[in-house]
Amino acid sequence: MNSNNRIDVYDSATVNSNATQPITLCERFRKRKLMWIVLIIIVALITTILVVVLKTKKTNNEKTSTTEETTTEPTEQIETTTEQLPPPFVIDSNTKWKQNASTVAGGHGKGNRTNQLDQPQSIYVDDDNESIYISDYKNHRIVRWGFNSTHGEVVAGGNGTGNRIDQLKTPTDAILDKKDSSLIICDFGNARVVKWSRQHDTTSQRIIVSRIGCWSLAMDNNGDLYVSDFVTDAVILWKRGQTKGTKVAGKSRNADSTSRKRNFAYIFVDEYYSVYVADWVDGEAMEWKKDAKNGTIVARAHTNEMMLDTPPRLAGVIVDSMGNIYVSDTMACQITRWLPGEKFGGTVAGGKGCGKGARQLFAPYDLSFDRQGNLYVVDYGNSRVQKFAVEHD
Repeated sequence: MNSNNRIDVYDSATVNSNATQPITLCERFRKRKLMWIVLIIIVALITTILVVVLKTKKTNNEKTSTTEETTTEPTEQIETTTEQLPPPFVIDSNTKWKQNASTVAGGHGKGNRTNQLDQPQSIYVDDDNESIYISDYKNHRIVRWGFNSTHGEVVAGGNGTGNRIDQLKTPTDAILDKKDSSLIICDFGNARVVKWSRQHDTTSQRIIVSRIGCWSLAMDNNGDLYVSDFVTDAVILWKRGQTKGTKVAGKSRNADSTSRKRNFAYIFVDEYYSVYVADWVDGEAMEWKKDAKNGTIVARAHTNEMMLDTPPRLAGVIVDSMGNIYVSDTMACQITRWLPGEKFGGTVAGGKGCGKGARQLFAPYDLSFDRQGNLYVVDYGNSRVQKFAVEHD
């Protein structure tokens, strides 16, 4: 064999080294490139994570701040609304009411169900709680109806007729004493005035006046109580904290004991402590100014040729802030307004004949206004309470 064609060990090593050098450099370059790529990816991931964390924290802070502001703002608005209540509607001689009334209590015939009344007598409007209190005469109870309620809630009596402390007998009037959150009630059939807690606390029920033919109640700005005595034709004032009453309206001390019977029905006391009384028998409304010994006639029941055989009857009386007098003319089935000093009154509700239509009344008794100027009338003959909405120009 020719020796020139052989490759010995040394020659073989030299050839392999020269051949693999480009491969080694290439691999190193790839590894270094891969390391840079991995490093860049790691840095990018770390940067991304940091950005996400920072954004999330910022978003949470913004949400927390927004939630705190949302929670605070309504509270401030509620407080502002409570402090800035709209003033009462001013009723004057030009005020008118819609003649189609809506029934706000009863109206489902006589009965003792929660949506019925039986010969209701009086009404007290509680604007603060948007409700009315009604003396449900024949059901021997006082019921509360919300302004938009379809059923009433018994708040006093309702345990059958009787003279127990948890019973009433033909109640004729009820008012709120907001100082201690209680009801003061004319328990006519038991000849007493009683006090009931609105918190359904039976232990606080008590008799505050005994042996009196209480028909109506009123409370002045001082919280003093006025009671009309249907039997003795007098209005008695009980000042808060005192146990002895003082007569502020009725027969004078020098009056003839044989003078005619009057029968005082519902009463009203204005901001000047004048007492207005509806005289049931004579069909007159009378005013006793503070400390006066005699009263003055300020309104009368309507009479005409068709009513010659019908005795005039007035049951309720109220006075607006301008001194105009409103009376419920029971037999004429209407509410009339009398301006101070006027000899004639004008009809403001009813007067469309006695009946049960939306424009009619049947033997109206007590009446009252709410804060918006709406007129409420106890429609005794229809066992319902009617609301005549005030008209806005």
